[in-house]
Amino acid sequence: MRHQDGRLTRPSTGFLYALAFSSITACLPVYSNAGQDAPKPLETVRGSGCYKFGDEETPAKARRGAMAIAQEQAIRSHHVFVKSSARVKNFQLEEDLIQTASAAMLQEIQIEKEDRKAQEICITVTAKISPVSIEDMIGQRLSAKEIARDAQGALVPDKPAFGLKVWTNKPDGRFLEDEKVVIYVQSDRDAYLKLDYFQADGTVVHLVPNVYRGQAFIKGGKKYAFGDETSPEQFIIRPPYGTEAIKAIVGVRPFDSEAEGAPSVSDSRTYLQSGLRGIKVVAATSSVEISTESHAVADYKKGTPKPAVPQQHP
Repeated sequence: MRHQDGRLTRPSTGFLYALAFSSITACLPVYSNAGQDAPKPLETVRGSGCYKFGDEETPAKARRGAMAIAQEQAIRSHHVFVKSSARVKNFQLEEDLIQTASAAMLQEIQIEKEDRKAQEICITVTAKISPVSIEDMIGQRLSAKEIARDAQGALVPDKPAFGLKVWTNKPDGRFLEDEKVVIYVQSDRDAYLKLDYFQADGTVVHLVPNVYRGQAFIKGGKKYAFGDETSPEQFIIRPPYGTEAIKAIVGVRPFDSEAEGAPSVSDSRTYLQSGLRGIKVVAATSSVEISTESHAVADYKKGTPKPAVPQQHP
């Protein structure tokens, strides 16, 4: 999540106009080459894949499918991915990471061999990839997933005093690059609200309360929106991408002054390890997880045919 306007100004209205600028990280993924003096070293990877196509499919479609399988197999076999495979599978990120790397990180892709037998096309490719870049990307996605999990599990009371719900403008929770996120909160009873947005870049945005906006008292049964057309804040999806979480906490008394005077953005892990500063009495919590993705990866997924049973070329 990033603010729509990247200019370093601070308008007098809207606390998020001020806070969002400190969360912008040049709008580049952490695994990018941008801003570095020397290019990252590249290693050669090789992968093979076969695609069996039916009567309703064209050879061109089968060829695209075989190419995608070969590229993804090249990623799977790279030593950095192999080393991380256990954690990647544990967090159910394997397919997402492989498709992201295949869509955006392979360079100098060359077809080494191509065969067709009846209704099957097999392709072997070679390509270049930066081991540093793929390791950074894997680390960032794993960290984002872990932070989102920990944030959702923090300070959950055994017996909530009343109902609380937080949700977004997309029921499936999947957001693409440049899309707008609108956050909704509704409590069954009058309460003081604390709302945090844990971003994929490892930072947490404290929507309320914070140094720019004090305590937020909400009325029971009323829906509150953050980021809609009536709000001073606008949340636009920018890199890095991955898993994010929005956490709402309510209490019957104002939160400690420490929370009210906290900076608008802080490090997620430090914040979670501190027990979410300024929170002692919790009446209810609610959270929602979202995933963010670039257009490049979304287009790759959409344009890549997948056979029912992929076969890898030996």
